[in-house]
Amino acid sequence: MSRYIARPTTILTLLATLFLIPIAASAQSNNTESPYSRFGLGRLDKQTSHALRGMGGLTSAIRDNMIINPANPASYTAVDSMTFLFDFGLSMGMNMLTESGKRDARMVGNFDYATALIPLGKHFAASAGLVPYSTVGYRYGTRVPVPGVKDHYSAYAYKGQGNLQEVYLGFAWKPLPYWSLGVNASYLFGNLQHERRITYDIKESQNPTFLDHLRIRSVGVRIGSQGIIPISADGHQITIGFTYEPKLPMWSRQLRLQTETITGQGAQIVHADTVSSKSLFARPHVASAGIAYQIENKLIAGADVKYSRWSEALSDTEKSGYQGVDQWQVALGMSWVPNDRSSQYGQRIAYRAGLQSENAYLRIPNSLGGYNSYYQIGANLGLGLPLVDKRSHVDVTLGYSYLRPSSRTGLAEHYLTLGVALRFNEAWFKPIKLD
Repeated sequence: MSRYIARPTTILTLLATLFLIPIAASAQSNNTESPYSRFGLGRLDKQTSHALRGMGGLTSAIRDNMIINPANPASYTAVDSMTFLFDFGLSMGMNMLTESGKRDARMVGNFDYATALIPLGKHFAASAGLVPYSTVGYRYGTRVPVPGVKDHYSAYAYKGQGNLQEVYLGFAWKPLPYWSLGVNASYLFGNLQHERRITYDIKESQNPTFLDHLRIRSVGVRIGSQGIIPISADGHQITIGFTYEPKLPMWSRQLRLQTETITGQGAQIVHADTVSSKSLFARPHVASAGIAYQIENKLIAGADVKYSRWSEALSDTEKSGYQGVDQWQVALGMSWVPNDRSSQYGQRIAYRAGLQSENAYLRIPNSLGGYNSYYQIGANLGLGLPLVDKRSHVDVTLGYSYLRPSSRTGLAEHYLTLGVALRFNEAWFKPIKLD
């Protein structure tokens, strides 16, 4: 006679997951140093694991029994019913800004995500975790002559920080052998802070500081579907995936504060205003589709396209100075394992590569009174390094992206990032023999 009990290591891992998620949620992000994050909700983050980022960010049609893919909740049923998964990722990198022959390089890095997946039976699975949504991070300045005052200048300093993060809980159901459905419910939260300081080199001058503190809360829903088309009995198949997210409001509370500092004296508040709103921002309609060709435990190759309707989600553009733009994202990628059962370590490594391209979700003002758009292209290389148990992995991803403004005189950005993640795969239950 035998029974199945949860493995002690699995229980410890689950407790660690529950402990790490709130810690990660409280951590401040510093994974961008971009002047472009001054506008809108900042720079939008990639809500994918490092294993998937190594494949260019493929998500819609990816079904892998060892990878958590919250971007399409239908993928949860790909995991074996006796397996528990945990994935925790960090990254660091360098951001180089170039404009008119000038360069400025800065180091960035922080926590990326923490996710877990638990099977609930042969046809059901659940996942929970914390993933990034957007990041604000910039600091720059300029010095200009004071109008009407000879040989005197004013210094403008701009600084911003903060992030939005998303906690999700998702379920998946496999009603048919080759079809899965899934849904994620999420809660988005975070704070964004922008500061603009003006300093005059004139005695007894009034030096104003403008502080904008934005607190955002929101709920979200993501629906996903995946269908499998078997090609041969030895594991060749085609997977087609779709996701959809409806437009939902964001609840915001905005504190606008203006202070003035007179040379040799303390600062005093000259204006303070707090506004609560449900119309300032919204989560956009989002739809994605993808296709992938897969050879079981050996090859994944696919393509994704994603559409986000930001033109309707950013409604306060006249006051804010920017314009929302519908965003298109395209990704191509692959992962190849020579032989996952080989005794040679190099044969069991997953080798990954991918490309991605997207336009920005907003247009920003320029010095001529118009607006500039920008585009981003990138390439990724990755390795999935198996650990001693051959089930858990360390994922290492090297990524490069280039942000190109529509204007030749605009600011260009080059990102070089190194991501590392622990992808823990453990048997959820083990059999014990009872006498």
